[in-house]
Amino acid sequence: MGGRRMTILDGPAETRSPRAAAEPDDLDELFGDPRHPGPFDYASIVADDDARRLSSTAESLLDEWHAAAEFVPASLGGRWVSTEDLVRRWRPIFRRDPALGLGYGLTTLMASLNVWVAGDEAQRREVAVRLLRGERIAVGFHELDHGNDLLANEFAAEPDDDGGWLLTGVKQVINNVDRAESVLVMARTSPEPGARSHSLLLWHKDAATRPLVDTSRRVLTAGMRGCRIGVAEFRGLPVPGTAVVGATGTAAQTALTAFQVSRAVIPALAVATVDATLDLAVRYGGERSLYGGAVLDLPHARALLAGAMADLWLADALSAVVVRALHLAPAECMVLTAASKYLVPQLLQSAMQDLSVLFGSTFYARVAPYGIVEKFVRDLAVVPIGHAGSTACLLTILPNLPAWVRRSRRTTETDPALFRLGEPLDELDLARLTLGAGSSDPLGAALVDPAVRDGLCPLATESVDRLAVELDRLRAEIAEVPPALLGADAPPATFALAHRLALLLAGGAWAGVCAEAPSGSLPDDEVVQAAVLARLEARLSGRIGPLDVGTVDHLVDIAGRLVDHDARFTISEPATSSPAPDEEGDTR
Repeated sequence: MGGRRMTILDGPAETRSPRAAAEPDDLDELFGDPRHPGPFDYASIVADDDARRLSSTAESLLDEWHAAAEFVPASLGGRWVSTEDLVRRWRPIFRRDPALGLGYGLTTLMASLNVWVAGDEAQRREVAVRLLRGERIAVGFHELDHGNDLLANEFAAEPDDDGGWLLTGVKQVINNVDRAESVLVMARTSPEPGARSHSLLLWHKDAATRPLVDTSRRVLTAGMRGCRIGVAEFRGLPVPGTAVVGATGTAAQTALTAFQVSRAVIPALAVATVDATLDLAVRYGGERSLYGGAVLDLPHARALLAGAMADLWLADALSAVVVRALHLAPAECMVLTAASKYLVPQLLQSAMQDLSVLFGSTFYARVAPYGIVEKFVRDLAVVPIGHAGSTACLLTILPNLPAWVRRSRRTTETDPALFRLGEPLDELDLARLTLGAGSSDPLGAALVDPAVRDGLCPLATESVDRLAVELDRLRAEIAEVPPALLGADAPPATFALAHRLALLLAGGAWAGVCAEAPSGSLPDDEVVQAAVLARLEARLSGRIGPLDVGTVDHLVDIAGRLVDHDARFTISEPATSSPAPDEEGDTR
């Protein structure tokens, strides 16, 4: 995506017509096994991270793979039809290097989403052409003084005498600002406060305008070290009137709509990093000797592994269902995607914390090939604060709570298609996304839908019954909260309500996935069903302890068989059925 090649399309941007991109090869095969020596193995990824750079080999492979086509709707010549497929195809990147995923492409997705949402036909076609020939777009939204409060930003666009705009000010923490061919900037176009104060403007760099913006200063970060995160200082940059994406003053509306997609996609991709870490943890625990046996012979290590697996499965279920909801329940995605972006990173960080303890000194001593885990932990720490932080996600949920209560009380049935992971989806229609709570509660309903309950094992059904009671209790508590306490200055107790809602929505997602799970798959396993719900109930109570010994033994046995068969721990991708037990019994 470096703009170095003409690949899928040819000719000037103004005259080319997009044509559909072909189905790509599998990135797992292109990249190779990262545990074995190669140009993009764990050792080289760690070395590149230490040098604060991305793998040139991996970027070249992604260039040849036409990676940017993933972010262009099929109707504009790209590969993006099902967002679920987009996530599946990009997960091999996040199993190896999350910084590559963000630094090479996700920033371009986040920028282009705003054009797909609000751009006119000419803007959409031009951006599609630029992406399909390998160009990047950076996102110039944030200013450190204002964090995620985008409407407080001071960066200004002033009208000029030619019907265009002059951009003046500083934008910080912009990924790829120095090497992207375009930058989408949020600028204040009105001095008045409120949601109509800012506009989105798209700057396509050229020889005449580059000198008017200083992008030379880089920001060094603890996580995602390979990303080229920088500062842009605009010194009266002129852009034409046609650079405005959407109507003047609609930046907030456009961004909130676009955020719903990125808030769904990013957590779903981050799941793959914990998947890779679990695989490494099982291999390490089986080969590392301690106290006269293997690490995974120790009860504490086994409990840590089992807890991390349960956290991963809950995170995977919620993020996967929310990705499908973009297509199947778009009116409800304002709340659902904010809940996923808030809770899934927490679950993944909890799993990584447990696994880092399991690795012991190997974690911080960075013993090969396990040194990659320390990088994974640092990279995943960026996910809850980048692009839309955890607090910002809760602030998206809070004002929608009263409407959610009304919709939730009258929703008692679910759409099974939401939970049938991998079932084909039509091209995403961004126009169907809304900025409210929607008309139903598709995940809360899974806790009371008889069709879902009938698909669960008895222990899981008992857990779901308790979660349904908790859902009723939460509704009653929310109904008593004055609207004045649902804004940015809400007290901690009100934020706690949104936290509990996110957990209960995750419970609904897990119950629905289990009810629709294929026979023999991980969510079809009765112990797995109950273990995840037990872990969820513990989180709701605020007391997260180890799972019971029998459950731990069962999950560790599953982990050993998954690794022996080179199978993934995730439940949301093909070929995730649990391998059959060995006839002689598992010997790990």
